Amino acid sequence: MPVTDYVKPETLYRPRGFVHAAVATGSRTIEVGGQIAVDTNDELQHPGDYAGQTELALRNVVRAVEGAGAQVGDIAKLGIYVVDYRPEINDDVFGGFGAAVAATGLRVPAMVVVGISALAFEGALVEIDATAYC
Repeated sequence: MPVTDYVKPETLYRPRGFVHAAVATGSRTIEVGGQIAVDTNDELQHPGDYAGQTELALRNVVRAVEGAGAQVGDIAKLGIYVVDYRPEINDDVFGGFGAAVAATGLRVPAMVVVGISALAFEGALVEIDATAYC
């Protein structure tokens, strides 16, 4: 597996739900464009539901990685963009994230969570992009 190690240095704060760095040795890089909670019929699923949209967006990331010939374990970094992010929705966002992790077997990689004002797809609340190495 090209992602060989997830790093949590003792010299940094304790990460909660992510790692500080991922070591990858693969020769192919896969950049997954932002995925949202849209099904194969181009319909937004889980309107108004941060948990549901996060889970489907992350499942779509995994599908894109696998479609590019890699595996879920090859994902080294995620970018998570959340509309109107605030501490009160943490449980919803990370509940959906955890459900997708459990269903896909993703080892939580290095990641960033960014609050934004809007996404390009009307009604979308969460968008996730990724980098994988294989």
